[in-house]
Amino acid sequence: MQFDTPLRDRHQNWVTDEGRRIASRIASTQRPGAASADSGASFEIEYIPYGPADETGSPSCEIVSAYGPVEPEYAAIRRGVGLMDSPHRTTIELRGGDRLSFLDSMITQKVGDLAPGSVRRSFWLNRKGRIVSDLVVANLEDRCLLEVDVHKAEETIKTLDNYLFAEDAEFHWDPTEHRQLRLHGSAACAALDDLLDEGSAPGPDAVTEGTMGSCRVVLVRIDETGEPGIAVIVRTDEVAQVWDRLLAWEGSGEQRVRPVGWSAFNTARIEAGTPLFNVDFGSDALPQESGVLEDRVCFNKGCYLGQEIVARLQSLGHAKQLLVGLDLDGELLPVAGSQIFESAAMADGSSGLGPQVGWVTSSTIAPMLGARPVALAMIRYEQAAAGTSLHLTAEGERIDAVVREQLSFLPGAGS
Repeated sequence: MQFDTPLRDRHQNWVTDEGRRIASRIASTQRPGAASADSGASFEIEYIPYGPADETGSPSCEIVSAYGPVEPEYAAIRRGVGLMDSPHRTTIELRGGDRLSFLDSMITQKVGDLAPGSVRRSFWLNRKGRIVSDLVVANLEDRCLLEVDVHKAEETIKTLDNYLFAEDAEFHWDPTEHRQLRLHGSAACAALDDLLDEGSAPGPDAVTEGTMGSCRVVLVRIDETGEPGIAVIVRTDEVAQVWDRLLAWEGSGEQRVRPVGWSAFNTARIEAGTPLFNVDFGSDALPQESGVLEDRVCFNKGCYLGQEIVARLQSLGHAKQLLVGLDLDGELLPVAGSQIFESAAMADGSSGLGPQVGWVTSSTIAPMLGARPVALAMIRYEQAAAGTSLHLTAEGERIDAVVREQLSFLPGAGS
């Protein structure tokens, strides 16, 4: 597997130990003659493919979907710390005295003045203004890190490097050299501050360096779930040590670090209204369609590749489609790819399905909203205004939907 995780044995060890712990706890409360505690203590890891298959048709990357029941994993993100093995993410290194000025002339965000220890998010576009990659730019004293989807790293380096001429800047990427773990949760910063022997957890829009035991780590703040989120970048030969040390942390009360998979993370990030590249929008999208335009594009900076298209669209028109949040009626959950239809007036005065105007990109049952289904969707511009009524289907039944004012579904965020 091209981008396999080196932590599969650690995943299995945790599942085995947790199963035994739960079985022991159940056994201690059972009355004599009751069924064996082992029957209720089964944990099983589920892996899912991520990204395109390799040349043989096999997965090029797999990530953990869940380590067992998803509910306690989601609770760890909201009330403690969720630890996510992230082989689907990687970092490109850019060194040299001209690294920031070069990037500033290439990408959509202003980074020429990015101070050491600071982070900004940006797009790298092609000449037609389409998104090549979604970047987290983290500037350190001696280098700059570009955090990207692992499947976009090679293309990002190749296309950016084509524009390097006399600048003092050089790219380096070896997917086997470093690995990334993600911490998501209300206690993520507290856990890191307790565990770091040198350094501290990064604040919002920041990057720090430190040591955890004998392991050197880079910590990049990337909030995606409505809770603090931190990418922990560590050498591949030391990632198991950092994984073990993180899992051993116990905070105040019952707070602890628990492994979480994609399912729990995905629920939390949809609730927070965080679109993902290659999930909610892709390489065929313009920045205006992504739902994160204001966070990725600066309209008061110098030229960059694709700027003419982006600026013209912003000044003179609008995108053909927009990413929006949908409030859904009922209890049924439409899957990603479900078609969305305009509301059409029927002869009897009721509303029915009109022309197709979009599709669901992500959906989940939102615990923060009392287990109500919600979705992110790509909708034609004319039907993307807040308050617009739309229709879609799930399990063969029609669902009514309303476009939200903003993407976040967390309490207090928009309609």
